Amino acid sequence: MLLQGRIFDGESFIENGEVQIDENSENIEFVNERRSKISRVEDKKLSDEITIMPALIDAHIHFFGTKNYSLLDWVLTPDVMLTINSVNDARKLIDSGFTTVRALGDKVSLDMSKAEKLGLLIGPRIISAGYSLACTGGNDDPKSLPLEIAKKVSYSYYCDGPWECRKAVRTNLRNGAEVIKAYASTSFVGGGIIRPELTEEELAAIAEESHHAKIKAAVHAYGSEALNNSIEAGFDSIEHGLGLTEDIAEEIKKRGIFYVPTLAVYKRKREDKNSVRDEMIRRHIEKEMEIAGRVRLKIAAGTDYVGSLNEPHGQNYLEVKFLSETLGNIEALKSATSRAADCLGLSRIGTIAPGKEADLILVRGDPGRSISALSPDNILMVIKRGRVVKNILSQAGF
Repeated sequence: MLLQGRIFDGESFIENGEVQIDENSENIEFVNERRSKISRVEDKKLSDEITIMPALIDAHIHFFGTKNYSLLDWVLTPDVMLTINSVNDARKLIDSGFTTVRALGDKVSLDMSKAEKLGLLIGPRIISAGYSLACTGGNDDPKSLPLEIAKKVSYSYYCDGPWECRKAVRTNLRNGAEVIKAYASTSFVGGGIIRPELTEEELAAIAEESHHAKIKAAVHAYGSEALNNSIEAGFDSIEHGLGLTEDIAEEIKKRGIFYVPTLAVYKRKREDKNSVRDEMIRRHIEKEMEIAGRVRLKIAAGTDYVGSLNEPHGQNYLEVKFLSETLGNIEALKSATSRAADCLGLSRIGTIAPGKEADLILVRGDPGRSISALSPDNILMVIKRGRVVKNILSQAGF
């Protein structure tokens, strides 16, 4: 398959280029600047309003499978219903140009990941953490339920002390997890107070056990103490990262840790009033993102969308849009392609280069000029592992 037109290769633009996909290996055979001005895909002429680029990656989602943004709904809805809703969300994700997502804690994504690998699920490849790791009484613990019931229905393993944390990692690995996610602090779920959660010693045990198995460890962190604990513990990526300061940012950069600020989840409209939360979010979006950009942290795009009505899968491109407001369009595009692939440890995708897997999208417009080119309505073709899984070029008039 020969694709010709404007190309964003994951790092920079080629205004007049071509990409050849090898039909046997289904990998990218070559990408070049071309001499001909004719723009075509499989011998069909296209206008200059088409851009070929790596398929999108969301480095932080959840498949919670409920319409309501509700902890009790997430843990008490039957798993069958969660799965059915989440399978529909997976289809929305791939139709909107996302061929890879990282699910950081839920009840169904691990089996969905296995189904995708077997060709039973139409959707993105899913890098699943299985259950997240939290302390007893900590984040996402439905405290209105008796503890033993909460443990049975939660999407987190509750672990206290380094050896319980190591066992929780090993349990996830036994179940097939490809990344580990831990809580260094609480969050805004349930309206609780923001405070550190797992200790530095517990976090270090989680990160060490993950690295011993040669997989990456991601950590949810709000507040300077949780951020510092996460840095010292040796995690590969810091998720959310509210409370970022200049000094903390410099340490994150020094240690090569990825930063996933999940702006999309904080930009959503909230009906309730919470002055502490709203001020933390405002500072994160404004001041902390300015620090992250200036220090040049390795920023990867992740929405923290869960699939609810106010965090719908299929609109995940909004994270790239929000990042572009601080970083500019090129850096924002990298955050959802080449840099996100690096964050997930996936060297075969995220860029358009010879020998890489052909995970590509064709979009209407130029995302270098306007990120709105990545909106679902503008995704004209999706290619995953060298195979076309969506093609509406003819319907779009090309």
